[in-house]
Amino acid sequence: MSVFKRFKSLSALALSLSLAVAGVSAAALPAGKSYAESADRATAAAVAAVNVKPDIASAVAYVNANGGIDTDWLAFSFARAGQPVTDAFKLKLAADVEAEWSKPSPNATTLARFVLVANAAGLDPRSIGGHDLIAKLAGYPSFANVYAHIFVLLALDSGNYALPAGTAWTRSDLIAAIVKGIDGADVPDLYAMGLSALAKYQDRPEVAAAADKAVKWLAANLNDANSEALSQAIIGLAAYGIDPTDSRFSKGGNNLIERLRAFKNTDGGFKHELADAASDKAFATEQALRALAAYELFAASHRSVYVEASSQWVKTAVAIEGLSGPVAALSAERAVYAWDALADIAERNKLKLEATDDPQYGKFLSAIGDAKGDQSVYWLYAVKRGGTYAPIGSSLDKFRLQEGDELYVYLSGADTGLVKSVTAVPAADGAYALNVQYNYYDASYKEVTGPAAGVQVAIGEKTAVTDAKGTATFQGLTAGSYPYVVTGYRAGTAPLVLKYSGTIELGTGQTGGVKFVDAADISAWASAAVSASYAAGWFQGVSATELRFAPKQQVSRAQFASLILRLLGEQPQTGAKQTFADAAPGAWYYDAVMTAKARGLVSGVTDTAFKPGDAISRQDLAVILARAFKLDGTASTAAFADQDRISGYALASVRAVSDKGLLKGTSGGKFDPKSKVTREMAAVVAANLLEAGLIAK
Repeated sequence: MSVFKRFKSLSALALSLSLAVAGVSAAALPAGKSYAESADRATAAAVAAVNVKPDIASAVAYVNANGGIDTDWLAFSFARAGQPVTDAFKLKLAADVEAEWSKPSPNATTLARFVLVANAAGLDPRSIGGHDLIAKLAGYPSFANVYAHIFVLLALDSGNYALPAGTAWTRSDLIAAIVKGIDGADVPDLYAMGLSALAKYQDRPEVAAAADKAVKWLAANLNDANSEALSQAIIGLAAYGIDPTDSRFSKGGNNLIERLRAFKNTDGGFKHELADAASDKAFATEQALRALAAYELFAASHRSVYVEASSQWVKTAVAIEGLSGPVAALSAERAVYAWDALADIAERNKLKLEATDDPQYGKFLSAIGDAKGDQSVYWLYAVKRGGTYAPIGSSLDKFRLQEGDELYVYLSGADTGLVKSVTAVPAADGAYALNVQYNYYDASYKEVTGPAAGVQVAIGEKTAVTDAKGTATFQGLTAGSYPYVVTGYRAGTAPLVLKYSGTIELGTGQTGGVKFVDAADISAWASAAVSASYAAGWFQGVSATELRFAPKQQVSRAQFASLILRLLGEQPQTGAKQTFADAAPGAWYYDAVMTAKARGLVSGVTDTAFKPGDAISRQDLAVILARAFKLDGTASTAAFADQDRISGYALASVRAVSDKGLLKGTSGGKFDPKSKVTREMAAVVAANLLEAGLIAK
């Protein structure tokens, strides 16, 4: 939903840029229109700010004049620069694989490098001289260091290779090790390599935080001590989708490409240090060639130099929504980023597509076919992922798609939003009431969740309109599973909500309109609270690919600090000074923790430690609730069978929240103060707060 904030807060800028976020009128885009205009595929790719073809050609010529390809990395860089790799080198690669394979303990990093080189050379790393390098890597129980984790992940993702059953680790384990390993490393090569490996996973909060820290460090600290560090920075930034020529990385008026060019000799090779006289083939020139190839691939298609093109493509459904109904439903075959999908359907369906490139904010749609914009209705876009809309906080050319994504391009007005949830509960006289909540931005650009009033809900042949509370009532439905469609079309203006479809379970104990894949794991006493808390926007799912709630997952101290602010309807404030050594600026939870601390809601376990990742206990949750809602339990006589286990600082708070019915005791009259809070427990607390009138949806 952050896409709304970006567009609306930049509305003046967009209009001044020839309607970068352009609108259309209802007459301009009638449903079902066929477009005869030819598409301009060139708009799908960013135009290179720097022409590096001459530099690539001269580096290739230098290598060929000095013995040709004699290392794995030179072969890799040649291939990625569009140069042929000789059959002789392919035979050498097979021999090198055999030699490494025969060792008592083959080096995992070396094997991963062989995978990358084989991929670039057009070979199958699962069959090199009869050896399956992917299966061999999967057989390692663990890896020695962060560099090994980086190379193994790059190798797996170079061809999108699946791990065989029984592998002792997952891609997520590799990602976690890399995020941890590069944190605070302050080594340019390691930060850059980390960006290359993590690029595919930048939608994960922990990856985004680590990458942001790495990028900021490179922008502030990358110097010109040697060419290899500059080359690796270019490779890593390009792989992550960040333009290496961005002014953040300029020094002395020269961008990163120009800074690297300073190390180029007249013979076409590159040297290690500026003071060196001779070019260095094996390291400086090879890495410079790899960097130049990486930049050219980025400029042309945002493709990582480490990844085979076809393995990056995903098939994506693309729906174009007009003011009064669907305009087109198409399928993109070759897409990495959202703009790729639009360009692909434009090319194959003769659909004219135009965009405006803003130097700061990226590519925005300005026209489809002959549709032209105005100031009241404009184009937005969203991705439906795992049954729910995924937030998009970047431009079309920077939002990376995943397999199974559905891309929506739709007309929006000032109050248009995305459906957050559809929930169903039994109503009077055997009816069912379906409640629709949606996310939108209010007049102050604050994201809020509220009832979608006046939208149409269709179940089979039955249609009802939601009331002011977002509820539509249906008669004559029996228990079972039903497909439904929510539309928000309005006469003469943009829809209130983007068209949304799903499956609803009626009368089966599952109240969530979008069924959690782990619904069976949710305790019966928490089911209604989980659905209500999710519908209210207090909780999100835990997966980007499926609607999973993880009810038994423990809630960390940082997560609850963020949750208590949402329950209070408050936004985290930025700019706070760091006071906890283990809660640093840039972490996803930093602003929430510091805001909650400033409000007196949370405190550290010591003066300098917050322990953000530790699970919160029931008694500490009680203390925060008592502080947040000003509950006083000093005069309470509530007693518990395990009262001697309740810490002195928490006893009055425990009594207060118990008396209020917010956090109830466990079996046998106990409170169980040291037990950890799970997500479903926290959802019940949120529902109890709502029932007690202490919070509102």
